[in-house]
Amino acid sequence: MSDEKIEASVFVLIVSIEEAEPGMVLASPVMNPQLPDQVLLNRGYVLEDATLRRLPELGVDHILVDYPGLEDLDRHLSVQLSPERRKIFDQIKSTIKTTEKNTRPEVSYKDYYSATRDMITTLLSQGQHPVFLDLMSRMGNGAVEHATSVAHLSLLLGIKLETYIIEQRSRLPPSHAKEIVNLGVAGMLHDMGKCKLPPELQNFDGVHPPDDAAQREEWETHPRLGYDMLRSGLEATGAAAVLQHHQHIDGSGFPLMNTRMTTNQPLHGEQVHIFSRILLVADLYDRLTAPRGKQKRRSNYQALHAMKSRYAGWMDPRVFGALELVAPPFVPGTRVTLSDGTLAVVIEVDPKDAYRPKVSPVAQDGKSLDAVRISLRQSGAPTITSISGVPLEKLLAELEEPVEAVS
Repeated sequence: MSDEKIEASVFVLIVSIEEAEPGMVLASPVMNPQLPDQVLLNRGYVLEDATLRRLPELGVDHILVDYPGLEDLDRHLSVQLSPERRKIFDQIKSTIKTTEKNTRPEVSYKDYYSATRDMITTLLSQGQHPVFLDLMSRMGNGAVEHATSVAHLSLLLGIKLETYIIEQRSRLPPSHAKEIVNLGVAGMLHDMGKCKLPPELQNFDGVHPPDDAAQREEWETHPRLGYDMLRSGLEATGAAAVLQHHQHIDGSGFPLMNTRMTTNQPLHGEQVHIFSRILLVADLYDRLTAPRGKQKRRSNYQALHAMKSRYAGWMDPRVFGALELVAPPFVPGTRVTLSDGTLAVVIEVDPKDAYRPKVSPVAQDGKSLDAVRISLRQSGAPTITSISGVPLEKLLAELEEPVEAVS
């Protein structure tokens, strides 16, 4: 991502390519989804017809544009996160390349811990913003991009869940229990075991596992392969999180484990370490939102619905509740339609109900916002019926469409 700083006077709107119009001015650079280092268009560029026709072909589905009246959204943007996330991206990329070529991984654990600490410092000071997380999750869909996204999201969830993490690690002093560096490092390295699988198995994931029973059995060894590769260098909590990141709350996960309580059985409930429960939710979210084949990136609304309807038994409900606030169904800066026909822009996520945010109606000129702020939690308030002009019913119907396999 670009390191360019967004000035305080820039107010932004997240616009789908279908809604974008000539003359709109970019409030943030447009990056190539397939090549995260490549800037396609710089901030300040005035959109033209030819450009708007070309962007969808490159996989760009949303852009940020200047929009009067969105002063409130400045606090949701934190472009300073870019260099910190870039460090993590480059570290993972280097490790994957060397691990694929060598029997033993060449992992610079010191660099991983350093990059994670820098990321946590940035998140705590300025980076806990759903708009920027949503934009950064569009970086791509390879192993490096996935690991970067999981690490980033896991840290955000860990910060949001500090009190819960302290409760779950009650044997430790609170000052130690809330430390999440190991969580971030495990997020970066959670799928490292896949490097030791045959190439034809490396692109499968928990949402799209192999159909063949023998292949699935081999694919399900990757958490243990990763653990065996990393345990001599990672702190015990980080290594355990890598081993357990496919364990489910309902006991349906893998690999089989031997503990004081069970023998050759998956873990369940609080047997699964809290860091592993967080990794699972972050991993699942990224898999469900990421583009696959010809399918474009799913919206947060779609991913959260799928998680609740299909994978609820896998997840710790407290962790999923935090996800709804960190990656909300209606991201600030998104244009929505309300059930009374009002066009509005989401301004703020309500911490008590992410599905009923605060919104601001679009003014009659269609190019600015009214000064009014409406809480959709108030009695008699309308509900959201569409996002960026797409009805919610259509978004949910798309979830039922078959997904093209990735070779």
